[in-house]
Amino acid sequence: MALPATEPHNQLERGAKGAEVEVLQDLLNRVGALLSTDGDFGGGTEGALREAQMLAGLPVTGIADVATWAWLEDQPDPSDVIPTEAVTFIVREEVGGRKFYDQHVAMPHFPGEASGVTIGVGYDLRFQEPQDFEADWAGILTPAQMDALRPHLGKKGSAAAVAALSDMRIPFHAAWKVFVKRALPRGIDQTEDCYGDMANLPPLCRGALVSLVYNRGTKLSGDSRREMKAIRDHIAAGELDKVAAEFESMKRLWPDSEGLRKRRDKEAAMWREGLA
Repeated sequence: MALPATEPHNQLERGAKGAEVEVLQDLLNRVGALLSTDGDFGGGTEGALREAQMLAGLPVTGIADVATWAWLEDQPDPSDVIPTEAVTFIVREEVGGRKFYDQHVAMPHFPGEASGVTIGVGYDLRFQEPQDFEADWAGILTPAQMDALRPHLGKKGSAAAVAALSDMRIPFHAAWKVFVKRALPRGIDQTEDCYGDMANLPPLCRGALVSLVYNRGTKLSGDSRREMKAIRDHIAAGELDKVAAEFESMKRLWPDSEGLRKRRDKEAAMWREGLA
């Protein structure tokens, strides 16, 4: 969505609306703003812009001036495989948005059911290899925090486990860095292990698959995974128009979980948008 770097941008501030605001929001999402690209420069966009200016070492004005535009356009996309829109979707689904992250997810938490103690952007310690944990978080967490979290690797979580870790806070941009640099590339690799090389799929379709695998893992056997297996078979057969319905069919598994049911619907919509 970003405009060519050589095209000058208008100075934008709160109250602005339109396509150029959408471009600004898309650029802010490159650095983890988690904004909806709705073209409305409201309080959320202003707050994200102030945060970006702070990260850039620029004057924190909440106004998109020449220097801010230049810095944002110089930032890389968070992934070279799936679009920023899809990265933003996955992170928003995992953490519930920036405000929710700061209030509820910045500390170790237990999502319930089969999960372990979870930190950052859906980083479930139950399903992490010790060597990955060390490589992912060394230099991000303090040695004391690493020591406190290691005993939870490979173990199911509990309310008591997270209560003992309640003093720990992981700032969002630390979690974003680990997700973009470490967890997301691993998730993309795992998605290709399940569904093959995604290079020939539309970018948003790749994003829908990565979201699914990041949320559910790579297992394809058993009745609870029949739709995930069917997706693999549809892709192999070139029947891409049949995939979205499999995302929607998975909702049978969570009759009481509105969040997961909505996520599958959104992934189906992303797949259809990708095909369009």
